[in-house]
Amino acid sequence: MWSARPPIQAFPSPSSYPPASAVSETQSLCTAYVPPYWPGERPKSWRYGFKFKSGISSLLFRRKSVSRPPDPSTDSARLKLDSILRDDKDVILDLRYSQHSIIIRELRRPVVANDLMRPCTNPPTLFMRIYHSRLPWYIDVVPSGNGSYVTLGDVFMHICQSLARPICYDDYYNDELDADDREELKQAWQERCNSKKERMEGVKQVDFLREKYMFLGLTRGKNGMWQLSTGKGCS
Repeated sequence: MWSARPPIQAFPSPSSYPPASAVSETQSLCTAYVPPYWPGERPKSWRYGFKFKSGISSLLFRRKSVSRPPDPSTDSARLKLDSILRDDKDVILDLRYSQHSIIIRELRRPVVANDLMRPCTNPPTLFMRIYHSRLPWYIDVVPSGNGSYVTLGDVFMHICQSLARPICYDDYYNDELDADDREELKQAWQERCNSKKERMEGVKQVDFLREKYMFLGLTRGKNGMWQLSTGKGCS
């Protein structure tokens, strides 16, 4: 049986609003008490201008976003992306799971680490900022270890590891999301989880993608950033 809502204890950074278990133990409530699951303000960690709902309604509220100013060496307009990241037919990657599950069709064999060691752009870059219309967070990509440039492996690793992070309480209960929005997140959480252990980890950032969790590539985006494209999985 599924629970009525994702487990609140899984949220790593709860707000000041007490969970239901804490409320039941409180003998007297002060006038500042806020009921559990009461929506709070928009999380400060969300990128400026994000709207959960896509389509015309979201475009009406879109304003120029504020992000890291592009540097010539990191500006997407000045960089050529590797074909692996551009071609939506060459890579098979379900972003709900580890980057190690990646399949690259042209290889006709399992992917090994050396396949992903080449620079992800020409010329090589030290930084990439990625965004997706359905994600309220940026994904920042930097070289791993002592690397001198961002590799293909760095891109896939940072995307998958970022999306695997559990969301915070305020990411789920806030004024930006209504009951229908939270229901969509809950459904994505339910469909992703195959075990009790996974369910107890709660909603993750990838669940904001809802049904569009398959990697389709990157394209040049606004303000020197890169836009992540995703599509529906096979039913």
